[in-house]
Amino acid sequence: MSIVRYVNKKTGRVALYESTSHYDPETKQSRPIRKYLGTEDPETGELIPSSGKRGRKKEPDDNSSHSKKKKPETDYRFLAETLKKECAEKDARIKVLEHRNQLLRSSLERNVI
Repeated sequence: MSIVRYVNKKTGRVALYESTSHYDPETKQSRPIRKYLGTEDPETGELIPSSGKRGRKKEPDDNSSHSKKKKPETDYRFLAETLKKECAEKDARIKVLEHRNQLLRSSLERNVI
């Protein structure tokens, strides 16, 4: 058993592995089996051990089984009223624009004839 260092050239991080030799009868060669130990502290050179668990760390539960983030309650009545007001304003704007469009068409027809 020995400890092997691997340096990531992009990040400069040093990963430490525990390496043991294993003989492979098919290829008739010795193959290393590595176990990840952790990373090396760049300042002191000491091992920073990994947790030994794979994947992302789970967030602590807040006595709720499936709620990730609590959304603030929305006031749907207020939301509906504001949407109705916006809709009425847009309808009024459409009527004004249609009236202007009709006036412009009539003035164009007078100029053409």
